[in-house]
Amino acid sequence: MVAVNKSSQVENEMEQVQIKPNVEICLNDLKLVLGPELKIVYPLILNFAVSGELELNGLAHPKWIKPRGILSFENGEVDLVATQVCATFYSVTL
Repeated sequence: MVAVNKSSQVENEMEQVQIKPNVEICLNDLKLVLGPELKIVYPLILNFAVSGELELNGLAHPKWIKPRGILSFENGEVDLVATQVCATFYSVTL
């Protein structure tokens, strides 16, 4: 329950931040290569190995960055109460 409250608090604080940053930093075709040891983890619930490439464009602000690319979920697990589901070789195109 603490994690949910803290997450809501962070979201509220981000909403209160000025929409337009004082210094405009613009990302133009910033390429990120992710992996091979990158993991997306939510302890005890999910654990995925992720790789891929992203290209970022737009102002350097969470609401204005425009990602584009492909993320591949190489393998992973989702624990649904006492049941585990394994996933292999999924891709997401942004």
